[in-house]
Amino acid sequence: MTVIERNFFRLMRAGLFGSREPIEPLSQWKWRRLYQLSLIHGVNNCIWQGLCECKDDFYVTLIAPELMQKWSKTVVQIEEETEDEEADTSLTNPLLDRKLQDIIDQESSKEETPTRLVLLNIVNNARVILNDGVSLPLIVELAQMVRKGNNIDYEKLQTWIAQLHMQPMADLTGTLLVMLFGFSKEDVPFLKKYLEKTAQQLVGELFDLDNASTDEWYFTQEKDQIFVRTHNSRAMLWHVGHSARYSHLYPSEALTNFFKSFAKSLTHIEE
Repeated sequence: MTVIERNFFRLMRAGLFGSREPIEPLSQWKWRRLYQLSLIHGVNNCIWQGLCECKDDFYVTLIAPELMQKWSKTVVQIEEETEDEEADTSLTNPLLDRKLQDIIDQESSKEETPTRLVLLNIVNNARVILNDGVSLPLIVELAQMVRKGNNIDYEKLQTWIAQLHMQPMADLTGTLLVMLFGFSKEDVPFLKKYLEKTAQQLVGELFDLDNASTDEWYFTQEKDQIFVRTHNSRAMLWHVGHSARYSHLYPSEALTNFFKSFAKSLTHIEE
């Protein structure tokens, strides 16, 4: 990791769990870069809380006042503009999705239970990883749930994970908790195999801004020919390679998920 990335995750841990780790010196340009990355990855509020937690750290006190003011103002704006969004509780593979819906329907409580919330978070993480890579807000949400550990039935959760054939994806998300948030392996009961190499690869992609998400490419139609359009000329090739690279973690979902991405892009075709 670069010094910017190391400070990024130190501040994230501080913001989430109040941990205090020494902050490394950064130039004003690099602090602005860290600020931009916090916005890009949707964890600006968390990083800001980390800065507040570490406000007495010598190198934090050297951040330009105008950047701190801008950071604080952005946090307020994000909090005012953020609206609750209903989580996608589905899988693209029909057989797996039927099993998932059965699990949801079998729960007697109308309110979301901690165990079910953890399962749905792992499902959402699996879908995002297959499409685009790590979603830090989703991983942060999972870290907070696991750290609280309130009434999570890990035996039931393990049964559900097995029914959905998603143990490798559960292992990957669990590995990310250990790698990014300082959890021990024992803190994450659904982690059965530590996938360090794969997790490191995903984390490396987080800060590779040349990567393009699936929202950046789509199909259009001109006369009798169909063309692929993209804001980044490498976006579609990157997506194909990314999906192939991680499909072994959830093969029964990966194929249908990939074709659903194509179907979504086809909605841009004029009939």
